[in-house]
Amino acid sequence: MAKKFLIFGITKDSGYSDDPDAAINKYHYWRTDFSGGWVKRWDWRQNLVDKVKSGGVIAYSYPNGRHGALCTVKVSPNWVEYLKTIPNSNPEDNLSNLPEYD
Repeated sequence: MAKKFLIFGITKDSGYSDDPDAAINKYHYWRTDFSGGWVKRWDWRQNLVDKVKSGGVIAYSYPNGRHGALCTVKVSPNWVEYLKTIPNSNPEDNLSNLPEYD
C-alpha cells in the first residue's frame, strides 16, 4: 500500500525556470512513521519523484494545514522530472504557492 505524503513547504533552486514547479528542488512534507504518528520530513526533488513514480508514495499539497491537490510527475522541456499538482478550483493548492524553507 502506498504511503501518503502531505507537502506543506518547498525549497526552490536559484536557477531559471519557465515553470515555477520545476524550480523546486526540495519538498517538505508530513508522513506517517511505523507507529502511525505523523512526522515532518524533507527530501530532494528526484528522490520524491522516484517514490511517486514507483507507486510507493501518493503525494498531496498541504496548504495552511489542510488537504490540497493530488500531485503527479511531470517532465520539463529540459528533461527535469518534478511534481506538479493536478489543477483544481483552488490556486492555493499549487505546490509553487506553498511557503519556502531553507
